[in-house]
Amino acid sequence: MVTEFYYPHLGGVCEHVHFLSSELRRRGWVVHIITGGMKDAEDPPDVIRLGRSVSVYANGSHARVTLGWRLREQLRSVLQEGRYDVVHVHGPLTPSLPILALEEACCPVVGTFHTPLGRHLAYELGRSYFQGLMERLSASIAVSPQAAAGFDRYFETSWDIIPNGVDVEHFRPNVPRPDVLEDGVPTVLFLGRLDPRNELGTTLKAFLHLRAATPDPLRLLVVGGGPLKRCYEFRARKDHGVRFMGPLLEGRPGYYAHSDVYVYPTTLGTFGITLLEAMACGTPVVSGDLPAFRNVVREGKEGFFVPLRDPVALADKVRTLLDDPLLRKRMGEAGRARALEFSWPRVTDQVQQLYERVLGVRIR
Repeated sequence: MVTEFYYPHLGGVCEHVHFLSSELRRRGWVVHIITGGMKDAEDPPDVIRLGRSVSVYANGSHARVTLGWRLREQLRSVLQEGRYDVVHVHGPLTPSLPILALEEACCPVVGTFHTPLGRHLAYELGRSYFQGLMERLSASIAVSPQAAAGFDRYFETSWDIIPNGVDVEHFRPNVPRPDVLEDGVPTVLFLGRLDPRNELGTTLKAFLHLRAATPDPLRLLVVGGGPLKRCYEFRARKDHGVRFMGPLLEGRPGYYAHSDVYVYPTTLGTFGITLLEAMACGTPVVSGDLPAFRNVVREGKEGFFVPLRDPVALADKVRTLLDDPLLRKRMGEAGRARALEFSWPRVTDQVQQLYERVLGVRIR
């Protein structure tokens, strides 16, 4: 697995790489994760770090890119020494490790495209070069039709649509309750990177509407880190109902499972991993209305959709759920059942079948 995103960075691609790799190892595969060097990373032996990973702003979020002296030569050496049967690259057309892996791999290469893509000046100006990189792929995976559609504007390829998965044993309803949730105060959860596109600002405005409409205690928990954390903390400094918990690698299932509603009003996305995690924990969701999210959440069954950047609509749907315990219970149960359809064993079956296809062998 080659990826610019891995722990201690937190995000959907990290989760995908980690849980897919874990399930493949459980089936007997030897899997190494090749990624950039990060401060304070504590890794098992099967994680190989090269160069230095730095954060850059791109595509409405903060991406990562690996820098380093003789980085190409280092990666080439790792790939040669690994004698891999398959190199699986995540975000194949992004610098630097993914592109270098495409150029240096001496075996079949599979690419997974995770991110939404709007207008991309580099792809417009360098279309021929990037099309050549696409043609190095033995198979191109998109996590949703919407993820594929963005790249179809620029390149020609055949797609395999394989969704993200969720670890339904890790993310489940019956997990310990975090201390902060022991008091029984109705709780709205926001969990995600504090990037502009994830719209915590919309959530804070919605929470003000909710608080103004009721004298009863109400809490908003914000779980996550990112470049705008201090800005959002400053905005919410006078609202004692808002608590910032920081980024969490462990313990997230407890926050999902013991909150009353999970909100995710992001304006850009190709799948919605956190929606699936919340559903696996039996918690109803209220989400920004993005076409890709409708592949996962069914309106009125596992949750509600609201117009983008509309705090009043977000507050109204959250209030509907907070006021109706039976509706929350019904949606939570439906969410858990729906999440089971995206379990990592099911998703890994599809990935392994694709590996078999590009290798021309049958793997038991």
